[in-house]
Amino acid sequence: MKTPRKTGNVWFAPAGLALAGLALTSLAPAVTAQVFVSQPVGVKDQATSSTGAAAPANAHYAGVVASGNLAGIVACDSSALLTVSTATTTQIVALAAAKSIYICSLTINGAGTTTGKLVNGTGTNCGTGQANLTPVFNLVAGSTVSAGSGLGYVVKGASGAAVCVTNSAAVAVNVLISYTQF
Repeated sequence: MKTPRKTGNVWFAPAGLALAGLALTSLAPAVTAQVFVSQPVGVKDQATSSTGAAAPANAHYAGVVASGNLAGIVACDSSALLTVSTATTTQIVALAAAKSIYICSLTINGAGTTTGKLVNGTGTNCGTGQANLTPVFNLVAGSTVSAGSGLGYVVKGASGAAVCVTNSAAVAVNVLISYTQF
């Protein structure tokens, strides 16, 4: 029995090959194949960065066209859960100086008749410079409002502002968000 030979990265068997006592004969002449292999492009410079480090200047990004311009895709890597049971405004994500909060997914659930919304601002529970991030959602027992999937942002807060939840009644409002800050 003849030994197969290797051509490039592809193995070919000789024209005649004995297999379990049977003689097999190729109907086509032996052909040399060409194999083209592309080299993957690194996403980051491994010598100067690591997972969790700031993106290097020469990193390759996935992008989309937004309003006619190239824009990066925001991926949220944090989440927050809050239940507000009184008519109040309560902080769900703390501010970080000179950073905006990007919310990529939002779920608001009501345990009774109330309204809920997200706002941002500074000071205790967004009390200073408060601005609406979402419209007012009218909620009844068991109703849920959801937006976003965690990839690409739904709402962007002002730079240096916290995100808070406003509830209009003494009824539980449950809020779950995924977010990132930069």
